[in-house]
Amino acid sequence: MMVRRDFRAMGTEVQVVLDPAGDDPGAIAALDRARDEIARIERLASRFTDDSELSRLNACGGMEVSTDLMRLITVALAMRDATSGGFDPTVHDAVAAAGYDRPLDRLPLDGPAPGPAMPVGGDVTVDLRTGRVTLGPGARIDLGGIAKGWTADRVADMLGTHGPCLVSIGGDIAVRGLHDGRPWPIAVAPGATPRVIGLRRGGLATSGTDRRRWRRAGREMHHVIDPATGRPAQTDLVRVTAIADDAAGAEAWATALLLLGRERARREAVARGITVVLVGTDGRTTTTGGLAWAS
Repeated sequence: MMVRRDFRAMGTEVQVVLDPAGDDPGAIAALDRARDEIARIERLASRFTDDSELSRLNACGGMEVSTDLMRLITVALAMRDATSGGFDPTVHDAVAAAGYDRPLDRLPLDGPAPGPAMPVGGDVTVDLRTGRVTLGPGARIDLGGIAKGWTADRVADMLGTHGPCLVSIGGDIAVRGLHDGRPWPIAVAPGATPRVIGLRRGGLATSGTDRRRWRRAGREMHHVIDPATGRPAQTDLVRVTAIADDAAGAEAWATALLLLGRERARREAVARGITVVLVGTDGRTTTTGGLAWAS
């Protein structure tokens, strides 16, 4: 019998679904451990709490970090390289300058004009031997979305030993095994009517300018920062869904491709063999990778 947990963590909605293999008495306990693990990583990597390990690193500019924070930062930097800087974890100050300086549910309905654009692309040095991370001048890290994808991957690996599973953290989704012998049905919204993708393995994530929005001096703002400008991105895409080998990679590619606009994003996705759903501001949808809708 399939078991499920729904709760809030990392500032968003979380769904954890497990289809235990046979009569597995440890399935319920595994779901509880999954929830605890998500909460633990949130405490580790949140930029909104001063006592998180990430906040302490940002405050001091360099220190020895835990194994998990080192892994997460290493993955984020690897995706910065893979996307040629389209995804960049050093957007911290640029996001804050745009007004996203506290959890979204605590932002005022409208606030003062945004601050000046902040530089993105600062140096981050990791020493795997000593476990030390050093931030270059002016560099601070926001792990944001990639932490959700990375955590979904980690929890799915934990649960996968008990049977097929799906972990969704704010729409960053990781699956392990098949759902009743079939791909997991994942609803996406390429237009007014949601459609369904069958996800067989790996991860899926969506990045969009229509999510996590707020106002500053009457101006609509969003959380997707263009590293080239240090400002919320200007693009003819409103939403990108990417499918990759893992949810962390899908999250980074969805963000990077969103910045490129429809035509460049389509060409880049085709060149790299990435399956995507590109939704334009005009409502038109473009897909790559021979994507077939499940319904």
